[in-house]
Amino acid sequence: MPGIKKQQFHFFLSILTLSCLTSSCTLPRLIRQAEKKQEITVSPLPLAASGDEVVFEVKASVPEKLVNKQYPYKIDLFYEYGENKRENVGTLNFQFGEFLYENKRPTIIKSFSLPYTPAKKTGKLLAQGRVTDAKTKGVQYTKTTTLTTGILTTPLSVVKNNEVLYIPNTYNPAENTKELLDFYFDNDLHELRDYVGSNLQTLDQYILDNVDAQEITVYGSQSPEEKDPELSATRATALKDYYQDKVEMLDYSGKEVTITTQPDNDFRQRLKTKVEHSALGKKQKAEVLAILASDNSIYTMAEDLQQTEAYNYLQKYIYPTLRSAHVEINYQRNQKPDYELYLLAQKIADQTADPAQLSAEELLYAATLTPLLTERRKLYEASVKLTDKWPAYFNLGVVYLEMADKEFRPDIKNKLLDQATQHLSYAGYRQPTAAVHYSLGSAYHVRGNKPKALESYNYAIRMGGDSDLLTRVFADKAALEIEMGLYDDAIASLKYAGDSYQTQMNLGLSYLLKENYEGAESFYLQALQHKPYDGRAHYFMAVKAARTKNDQLLSTHLRQAVRSDRNLLKEAVEDPEFRVYHGTRLFQEALLP
Repeated sequence: MPGIKKQQFHFFLSILTLSCLTSSCTLPRLIRQAEKKQEITVSPLPLAASGDEVVFEVKASVPEKLVNKQYPYKIDLFYEYGENKRENVGTLNFQFGEFLYENKRPTIIKSFSLPYTPAKKTGKLLAQGRVTDAKTKGVQYTKTTTLTTGILTTPLSVVKNNEVLYIPNTYNPAENTKELLDFYFDNDLHELRDYVGSNLQTLDQYILDNVDAQEITVYGSQSPEEKDPELSATRATALKDYYQDKVEMLDYSGKEVTITTQPDNDFRQRLKTKVEHSALGKKQKAEVLAILASDNSIYTMAEDLQQTEAYNYLQKYIYPTLRSAHVEINYQRNQKPDYELYLLAQKIADQTADPAQLSAEELLYAATLTPLLTERRKLYEASVKLTDKWPAYFNLGVVYLEMADKEFRPDIKNKLLDQATQHLSYAGYRQPTAAVHYSLGSAYHVRGNKPKALESYNYAIRMGGDSDLLTRVFADKAALEIEMGLYDDAIASLKYAGDSYQTQMNLGLSYLLKENYEGAESFYLQALQHKPYDGRAHYFMAVKAARTKNDQLLSTHLRQAVRSDRNLLKEAVEDPEFRVYHGTRLFQEALLP
């Protein structure tokens, strides 16, 4: 180089090299490396909602030069949707100890979840790398990369009922009132459960009732596998003794109390009734009933039942309900006309009248005399406070559910649903029946608390009930299991859910999500037998056709779906299930009116 000696050249070259180690030179170079050579993939594609979450996995690999303590490299993930809404999802940090080598490249595989709301259905999952100077804290970013667009909502397309009704009014001005309570025992034991949910607290309230007289009958029961043949009588006596001791201790009204016990050792009839009203299939019922109709001993009968296909169901759902005692309480009291009763109930709720002027049943009945939810809530709240009895808690829970259904503000709606589940839980502690726990499960289901909903549905099934109720429980339990991604469990539950539109639609969805498309089609066709012009059934036949690339079937069913329900047009246009068909002539013609 003219004018520059060799020693001077090497000096200037070293200065230039040192200057390129500064962040102003290094950060842009690392950013270019990342943009050109990093690889980021996401699975599944497209993203799919399951319940109220979108769960997915991101895999990212980068050049080894990006692993640098002085200039750490990270990849930020975020989701953009709506009008300039951005939600941070997580970060991949390429530092030692946080990645593995795959094909000699630093690689991170990490799972993420994103809370799902309908507004996010058409958003984008984005990734952006950043390099930071550990000394100066200066940062430079890569260009934003779109990993995927849209969220598949097919797994959310369950059919569910979740209908919760008020406890039917048992108050009759022309008759004495009869109240019922159930108590359950551990296997081979007769000791009363004194923890929360044992019903003893509720029984104490009946002891304190201000009535002229009570006639009480206690029916004992046991399951076939319990060893002591006198256990049902012992259980009935335990409750009788408890009630008599508490009356002597707590009651000052001087009411006449008569208690009798009725031990029930007829396992066959009780078990027969339970089986007939269970959700077992016809073949399974027939096998069990044949054994019950035999002349074999109870011991032999119990052994024979262990060999049946229905035994697991019996052991899980029916036997625990036979380990019980049933308390029936009859009242005698003077009756009041409706108008007088309602006005007096309002005064009691406002604390301007003596609560002793109305019984618990009269106060509950008064709440049914008004259509206004705010008035009902006030009367049921008064009933809860004054009586602590399960129908008051239950109906107050139903009021909160109805109020939540009419509420459009999310925060207030969720608070009302929390109140509903709280009071239905209290009812379940005091009256652990299938109907009460199904209602509690439905409330949790609507609220989005899936584990609690599943727990309540299972408890309802164990309590037993009439076949119509149990098919509803199994049907909504299956809908919940689909939402939780438990497709095999859902299919098992749907065996006991009867032949209904809901059952066939959810079977179709379960098989669709398991990629058994032939099975899915058969169930959707059965759903269409229940509702021939149902838009949803036709829509998911079109989804099945899109997945199997059956253009003719897609065109036929999508056209029928949109003609049956015009709301499905917008859904189809946004649905990733039809992404490969968007813009095609076949798809556009199928959406024509």
